[in-house]
Amino acid sequence: MKKRLKIIGFIVLMIIIVFGGIFFKQKNDVARLKNEQVIHVKDGHYIGEAETLLIKAKVEVTILNEKITDIQILKHDHGLGKQAETITKEMIKENTWDVDTISGATLSSEVIKHAVNQALWEGEK
Repeated sequence: MKKRLKIIGFIVLMIIIVFGGIFFKQKNDVARLKNEQVIHVKDGHYIGEAETLLIKAKVEVTILNEKITDIQILKHDHGLGKQAETITKEMIKENTWDVDTISGATLSSEVIKHAVNQALWEGEK
């Protein structure tokens, strides 16, 4: 019985280490994403992408008169972060990608924000 408990304990410890490593890798991937603010963007439609180990986003941003008028999420591999997709409404309202993240979907929110930022870089004047 003690041997079985040791094996179970070892397995649990390995699972914690693996998932902990994945979590910290995700946090580091988000931290390395480009986060410079773009101010002047030509009218048009621009595609941006961002990804980390587990989260990927591809967006199309529409600019009219230097304002974000629409953001379409073309792809979002998100795990449990589906609710992060609502962040685009705030970006349009504030006319910036640099808005607060969605609680409970922080990493997905950051990836979507940075995909929008990359799209804006495509249209920078």
